[in-house]
Amino acid sequence: MELYSLSFVLLVTVGLLLYYTVLRTRQWLCLLGLSLVFFAASGWQDFSFLFFTALTVWGGGLCLAKLDTDAAARRKQPGLPKEEKKAIKAQTTRRKKGVLAGILVVNFLVLGYFKYWSHFAALLSGAWAASTPSALGLVMPLGISFYTFQAVGYLIDCYRGRHPAEKNFARFLLFISFFPQLVQGPINRYGELEPQFMARHTWDWERTKRALFLFAFGAMKKYAISNLTSPTIAAILDVEDASGLTGAMALLAILLYSLQQYADFSGGIDMVLGVAQLYDIQMMPNFRQPYFSTSLGDFWRRWHISLGAWMRDYLFYPFALTKPMQRFGKWAAKHGGKHLGRVLPAAVANLLVFAVVGIWHGPEIHYLVWGLYNGAVIALSDLLEPAFKKLSAALHIPTESRAWHLFRILRTFVIVNIGWYFDRNGFMRGLLCLQKTFTDFHFDSLAANAPGAFAAVLGPAWGIVIISTILVFVHSVLKENGRDPYADVQRLPLVVRWALYYLVIFLTLISFICVTDTTGFLYANF
Repeated sequence: MELYSLSFVLLVTVGLLLYYTVLRTRQWLCLLGLSLVFFAASGWQDFSFLFFTALTVWGGGLCLAKLDTDAAARRKQPGLPKEEKKAIKAQTTRRKKGVLAGILVVNFLVLGYFKYWSHFAALLSGAWAASTPSALGLVMPLGISFYTFQAVGYLIDCYRGRHPAEKNFARFLLFISFFPQLVQGPINRYGELEPQFMARHTWDWERTKRALFLFAFGAMKKYAISNLTSPTIAAILDVEDASGLTGAMALLAILLYSLQQYADFSGGIDMVLGVAQLYDIQMMPNFRQPYFSTSLGDFWRRWHISLGAWMRDYLFYPFALTKPMQRFGKWAAKHGGKHLGRVLPAAVANLLVFAVVGIWHGPEIHYLVWGLYNGAVIALSDLLEPAFKKLSAALHIPTESRAWHLFRILRTFVIVNIGWYFDRNGFMRGLLCLQKTFTDFHFDSLAANAPGAFAAVLGPAWGIVIISTILVFVHSVLKENGRDPYADVQRLPLVVRWALYYLVIFLTLISFICVTDTTGFLYANF
């Protein structure tokens, strides 16, 4: 196992001993210390950017609170006319908006610099760069996307009065630097985490077993599925000349990528949720069996849930409820009916949200295309919903039947995978692979070319992938049916239960002999 993973395990183990013994009366300080040590392991130079975000957002929250306090005191002055009270309120609102806008702009400029500057600078100079370091030679700080979004969400909630501003800087620093969430989220909310950080936690064996079960299962997803499928996907899609690639091979690679990305991201989230649970901290869930979705909108309510919730609360609704969009909705209702007036503003807001999500993934054009594709499909499905219902009634389709439910799942899976063509590839290569899938399939090319691609990993790799995928599928089916997989495993006979535990551990460990290099988490790049 890679040294970084072993160091992480050691950090967690030592941290647990301190958390439940020596520092049991100051547990949040233990978490802060562990988080700063973990962050420092990625490079001390990154601290300045983490502290910059922490200081500006924390100070901004206090500034918003002071403006509210001062305004409330001024409005309580005896004999103050009603008009003066309204003027004080309006002035305070303007000042709060200015503070909020200034801090958001500054922090998003820092994030945008690291994510996009080198690409746009190279584009302007005539050469498109694919490297991640910026023009000043600075490497993107660990987790900057996630802690920036989390901090910004906190500040907006302070502005809206959803919770008081945190007065203790160290406690706020813990909120945005909590080490399990740094690499790939989830994007947590202050109102949910802060009470847990300040509470007194005691060790519980049953909770520990559940956390270890979740962590081990997530590790199996990451190492026994994601890492083992990655070389084969690269062998198929990353060839220098894609013109000779057949549609069958492109489809095979995209289906494997669909599996790889889900195993990588959901496996990583399982691991960080498991680590947080060891400290009795419950973070926001990020996945809910997305490949059982019955529509693309349903898929994005199940995949990267915390990012979707962030976009909904801080971008979708604020944009959709603006006065121009409300006027647009009234105009649409007047000229196209009530359904169009209700759905059309939401459709425009959806396009904006998914464009931002695409850009969040990276500055390359294929991410924007992927985002707009998803937004357009969801918008069209909402706009055409009455027509779909009429067509289903006219064709006497049993929409409540199990067969129709299965069809909707398969239809959504196809729609999602069309999007993955552009998520995994550059725009032109993605377009070429998609075109070949429909017009130049050549099923017989699988027998000729697939064995060579599969040979990119060594030994029993594909047996490991197949067994692990079956376990993930069974686990997902149980959860989709409202079952608790951990509780179900606990009810198995002792021999069967421990055989399953050892199988998961064995699959994870043996995966390391099948690849020469282990890969990092995909979403850590975003």
